[in-house]
Amino acid sequence: MSKQCLGRLVGLKVLGLAVYFVCTLCFLASCGDESSNSADPKYEMHICDETTEGTVDSLDGIHYICNAGEWLKLPDSTSADSLSTDSLKQKEIVVGQDSAKIADPQGQDSVSVDTLTHQDTSKVTSPDTSEKSGKEPVLLEKVKVSGAFSYGIFDSRATVAVEALDESFKSTGTSFPATISAAEGTYTASNVSFTPPYARAYVQGKAVDLVRGGTTQLKDTLYALVATSGKNGHANINVLTYLKSVYMQSLLKKSGSTTETKASEKASGAVWKMFNFDADSLGHVDSVTSIVGNEPNAAALLAATIMMQSLANDTVANLWKVASDFADGSWDDSLARAKIADWAFNEDVNDDFETVLKNVERLGLGIVPPFEKYIRMFYRAELGLDACSDENVGTIFFSKNPFSAYYASELSDVSVTSARFICDKKTKTWREADDEEKDTYGFGKGTDGEIRQGQVNAGNLYSYNATSDSWRADNSALAINTYFVNKSNITDFVDLQTVYESIKPDERVIFLLRHAQRDQNATSKEDGLSKAGLDSSKAVGSRLTKFNEPMRLGASEFYRAQQTVIGIAMGRGQDTTISDTIPELNDNWYMIDRQLVNQAESEAGGGWEATSYYTYTGRYSGDTARIQAYYNLENRSAQLIELLYNKYKDEPDRFIMLSSHDKLMVPFVAYCSKLRINMNVTPNGGGTWINYFAGIAIIWDKSGNRRYVAFKGLKDAYFQGW
Repeated sequence: MSKQCLGRLVGLKVLGLAVYFVCTLCFLASCGDESSNSADPKYEMHICDETTEGTVDSLDGIHYICNAGEWLKLPDSTSADSLSTDSLKQKEIVVGQDSAKIADPQGQDSVSVDTLTHQDTSKVTSPDTSEKSGKEPVLLEKVKVSGAFSYGIFDSRATVAVEALDESFKSTGTSFPATISAAEGTYTASNVSFTPPYARAYVQGKAVDLVRGGTTQLKDTLYALVATSGKNGHANINVLTYLKSVYMQSLLKKSGSTTETKASEKASGAVWKMFNFDADSLGHVDSVTSIVGNEPNAAALLAATIMMQSLANDTVANLWKVASDFADGSWDDSLARAKIADWAFNEDVNDDFETVLKNVERLGLGIVPPFEKYIRMFYRAELGLDACSDENVGTIFFSKNPFSAYYASELSDVSVTSARFICDKKTKTWREADDEEKDTYGFGKGTDGEIRQGQVNAGNLYSYNATSDSWRADNSALAINTYFVNKSNITDFVDLQTVYESIKPDERVIFLLRHAQRDQNATSKEDGLSKAGLDSSKAVGSRLTKFNEPMRLGASEFYRAQQTVIGIAMGRGQDTTISDTIPELNDNWYMIDRQLVNQAESEAGGGWEATSYYTYTGRYSGDTARIQAYYNLENRSAQLIELLYNKYKDEPDRFIMLSSHDKLMVPFVAYCSKLRINMNVTPNGGGTWINYFAGIAIIWDKSGNRRYVAFKGLKDAYFQGW
């Protein structure tokens, strides 16, 4: 080829390979070809210098691009306009079957662009697709893209790149690596070629876990849409701009009339709103460049980053799921929001975010802004909590958010948690309330000695002291049972089957009853039941079959008491094994001394009479009694309830059937009914002795609430004779 023809080729701007081929053929036809068989493209094509930088030429069907004074061979499957010369120097293009990757000759991990979009990327579109589809080819812009990406959060192996997108925001398969400035936390990618207006910058790698310490691999790439102005593009990459970009894409797809500026503004405001932040005071999310410094938006970015990281190890949500939910501009995942709020509130209450603060300080990036303020904005709005101040000192808090771990419909509701929080008078901060604070909240004044049940912990009792004008915990057996006896208000016996079938799913019960009929003279421990007693035991059991759960069986040391519960079990058709033999259920529970009891019985005219005098008049009990044969009725009865309750409250059995004796059951039933059930058989007592299978049901729920019910297993609750 002559020097004249070479001169005419210099400076030719190639718009596409097809155009170039046509022009080349024209020039060759008019000028001739002096050395067409040469194998060196440097001498067979035009000169590669500053004036032809970036142009494409070909020889024998092989395409070359001019780069820094040298011709570089282009892969056959790659369009000449799809790569910058900088990218050719640093990366070798690898085209796979399902996705396009950029392999780093320095040995860094490859970055799959398919991971960036979370859309259908089964086949990456080549930049020349528009030509193949018959559309007019569009010139590619070459711009310099830069921005901040919070380098300190990522480790030294993190990478930043810019990728070109098509009009539907899918990757074209073309990416341009960026140079990272560790000191500034910035990146720069030069000669980025893409079809306006869509490209995005992304960062991949391990990030510092500001919540738990250490590092965590990002499950999804963090990216931001690139905003271009002339030959420069800009994108700060962080949690805020990532979320904003996801929503912005949705806005631009839905409305062709929406401008990028309007979509960007709307998406920015929605991001601040999703965290319950004040958008007016923070400006545009794209202006946030760092998690450190004195700017309010730096504190907001740090707060948002921390809150998103609090979900990292949670199966309910992660950053990508949050972004996917936010694609319509609204973060509607109430459970994820509540989990973040619960975590933040717990952190604030326990250590005032001290652990998180230290993790940020270890990065050594600069001044840590007051991020706590913005996290509090979020969790207070989510949980419905006001700041602790002079106006609400002493206020008890529980969340009305049904997704929160601190939810309660009312103060006494412990279906989710019994934790409550109080605005501390001294520190003016929220802290967890102790039992006394939450149980007595709103009690006000009481009468001296008055007993009330805890409002949150129903098993706790509190008594009022008029002298100190205060409520104090009083969990003595007597206080507890005095309260529940009063609350139960027993006036008569209820049918045993009715009581049994009234037990609620969250309740458990101990049935304590008098054994079945024995022969009149069968009084020793070894003596058993009469035939009528055995038959009636089975008959009673046959009526207690509503629930499938077996009854746990227990009795005193007497054989007739054991036979009674065995017969009940046989009637129910269940296992008849005696699980518990309980000496305290023998007939001497209320007796201090057997010899003194014998004296009392002799004086009273019999055992039933002595027991009646003791129970209903206090004779034979107390310091003033001439014969001190029995324990104090109230104290001893309360002790029996606590003994049985503590024995079974943590056992898995829902139904417990226990058998005892008349000289225990008469005082016990009388105590539980506050003497309203009359079994006083003394000459002036006017009562009737207790019958077989009559007794007391001790019922409690998981909250510690108790109720006592007097029941009868036979038609009559009172003894009808032998």
